[in-house]
Amino acid sequence: MDAAAGGGGAVDARLAAAKRKELAQLASFFLKQHSAYDMIPVSFRLIVLDTKLLVTKALSALVQNGVESAPMYDSAQACYAGMLTTTDLVNLIQYYYSNFSYTEAIEDLGKVRLENYKELLLRFKSRQTNTLCANPLDTLYEVSRRLLATDYSTLALVDEDSDTGNDVIVSVLSIYRILNFMAVNIDDKKKLRQHSLYEMQIGTYGDLVTSTMDASAIDVIRMFVDSNISVVPILDDNGVVLNVFAESDIILLAREGLLDELDISVSEALALRPDDYPGVHTCTQSDTLFSVLDTIRKTHVQRLIVVDDDIRPVGVVALSDVLRALIV
Repeated sequence: MDAAAGGGGAVDARLAAAKRKELAQLASFFLKQHSAYDMIPVSFRLIVLDTKLLVTKALSALVQNGVESAPMYDSAQACYAGMLTTTDLVNLIQYYYSNFSYTEAIEDLGKVRLENYKELLLRFKSRQTNTLCANPLDTLYEVSRRLLATDYSTLALVDEDSDTGNDVIVSVLSIYRILNFMAVNIDDKKKLRQHSLYEMQIGTYGDLVTSTMDASAIDVIRMFVDSNISVVPILDDNGVVLNVFAESDIILLAREGLLDELDISVSEALALRPDDYPGVHTCTQSDTLFSVLDTIRKTHVQRLIVVDDDIRPVGVVALSDVLRALIV
């Protein structure tokens, strides 16, 4: 009987694997039929930062425009020079907060231009500038594979000027936009409703980094850097999920001029969010892939906290986790 039960379990595992492969083949086929060009809207705003800009002014541009990344352009060489991201800002805060005063940090950064930014990034954790890019005519499948091969969620679409041969930054493309495009346009949505997160093995589980409302903002920022994560679930005394603290909250702190007051509590930092901020969104392992994609599309969240029946966190589903499960 034990052998039969074991055999049945093996059959179930093979069936689950076959279903995952079938869905991944469907999604991959869809992504291969569309190019990055299909994702470029008719009208949009694109912020491009010249590498001659001071780092302080470039980061200020991110903060004031409420964007989490922007491509850099080397006007002297007429070429794309990488992306400036909020993750860079988080690393800068951690580095300077640990080694200098706020005044010293601003004075130091006020002398550094984006063209020398790569050297600055190498001071901490040997982090490289995100120079990831794609041609607008590359398929979404190629772009997705390129993104998943790194820890970046966004890349620049770069074309070549036919007259001069210079780089032309056309747009930026993120994992969020790719998933949103797929959720809206893929024909066979029935298969998305047939697969749960558990069946698709989507998400990161166990040993989650968490914090509380009483913790300081700088303590959570250190968690971002030390654990290479971009969100920390915030729990109450019973371990129930109350909220999340994300890299986007750093932008709000910077916009309010509070980067010299990072000892404020997480509770105070979260109070700075606008009324329309998407906040925390949870799901369970039994939720279908369709419902997860629908939540992502409607709320613009970058990740979901997976909870148990008592609303305690058991895992995190990032956008890259979802996309990776849909790629053969």
